[in-house]
Amino acid sequence: MLRKLRPQLFMVGVLPLLICSGCASGEQGFAQPKTPVATSSSGTTTTGSSSAAPVSASIDPCDLLSSEDLAEAGNFEPKYKEGGGARSCYWQRSGADGGDGFTFAVNVRDAQSVDTVKDLGAGLVNLEVNERPAVISKKPKFGDCTLALKLDEQSRVDVAIPGEDETDEACEVAETIAGMIEPRLPGIP
Repeated sequence: MLRKLRPQLFMVGVLPLLICSGCASGEQGFAQPKTPVATSSSGTTTTGSSSAAPVSASIDPCDLLSSEDLAEAGNFEPKYKEGGGARSCYWQRSGADGGDGFTFAVNVRDAQSVDTVKDLGAGLVNLEVNERPAVISKKPKFGDCTLALKLDEQSRVDVAIPGEDETDEACEVAETIAGMIEPRLPGIP
C-alpha cells in the first residue's frame, strides 16, 4: 500500500530535474510512425488516410521516464505490463532504502481519448499541462487520482496515483509527473 509521498518533497527533488532537463545537449523525443505513402494509377503520390494507427502506437510507457528523472525522489524501478486497454509501466519506490514503497503508473491508451475519461467520484477537471489538454479524475474514497494527457483524438497517456492519504496530494504528484512526461510526447496533430 502506498504511504505518504509528500508532493512538496517530490517537487523539491524533481523540480530541479525538470529545470535541468531542458539544458541537456542530446535530442530527446520519440519516433513517429511514418504515414503510409501510396502511388495512384496516375503516378501521383498520396498519403495514407486518417484511419492510420494512433500516434500512441509508437510510445513505450517505460520510456517516458527514467530512473534518473526520479533519482532525487528515491530509487524507482519500472515494470511493464499490458492489459485493461493499455500498455502500462508501473514505477515503485524501493522500500529497501527506507522508502515507503510509493507506486504510480503511466498508461498509454491507444483507443481511449481524454473525452472518454471516467468520473471516479469527484467529477472531471479539465486543465492543461504545458499547453496540452488534460483531464483529472479523482476517487476520494481511496485517495486515487488519474491525470489523462491528450495525444490525439483517439488516444491518451494517463498518470495514475493510487491510494494516497489525500486525493488532492495524489493529484499534485500526478501533475508533477505529467509535467515531466509531456515534453517527451509527440505533438498533437
